[in-house]
Amino acid sequence: MFDCIIVGAGPAGATVAYHLAKRGRSVLVLEKANLPRYKPCSGAVSPSVAQWFDFDFAPAINRKVNRVRYTWKLEDPIEAKLETSEPIWMVKRDVFDHFLVKQAQAQGAEVQDGVTVNGIEIKGDRWLVNTSSGTQEAKFLVGADGAKGKMAEWLGFKTPKLRQIGILEVKAPEAVAEHNAINFEFGLLKNGCLWNFPKSDGFSIGAGSF
Repeated sequence: MFDCIIVGAGPAGATVAYHLAKRGRSVLVLEKANLPRYKPCSGAVSPSVAQWFDFDFAPAINRKVNRVRYTWKLEDPIEAKLETSEPIWMVKRDVFDHFLVKQAQAQGAEVQDGVTVNGIEIKGDRWLVNTSSGTQEAKFLVGADGAKGKMAEWLGFKTPKLRQIGILEVKAPEAVAEHNAINFEFGLLKNGCLWNFPKSDGFSIGAGSF
């Protein structure tokens, strides 16, 4: 029996696994995808997260950006340089997430990928987690399977209201060198915005109505 089972190997789940394993707890991380897994994402991470870790994130950072640009209907641009000591980290989620998972594994966490969780049950002082590869037991259970995961529902939490956004990742290695700003456009999409985040070899372009 494990001290803790964590469902989901994204940044939240991997972070919990890292800190628990570092403190000598037995940890099992269950992830339905095969790692590393691709995930479309704008991929901006605040460098302030580094204060919660004792390792260097450099291998997982795709690019650093220190400017933010705002427009209204592609006009009236306002651009600001960030005065923080460290620029915003631009990451690719397959690399960034797997990097965190590997840090947790280095501390002793066990990771099983390609495993689907089909249900959970509390029995006395332990949790039973039913998976596609059998049943696992733990004293504690952490749900980190994302907004569309089943853990929150199984644990009795209220279903959140979800908003749909669209994200497109475009390869443009020659053009991206000229762009070192995160762009937000507020006039073209009613009750929402468009955004464009530069990576080392292209852009993550998104649209969301709120």
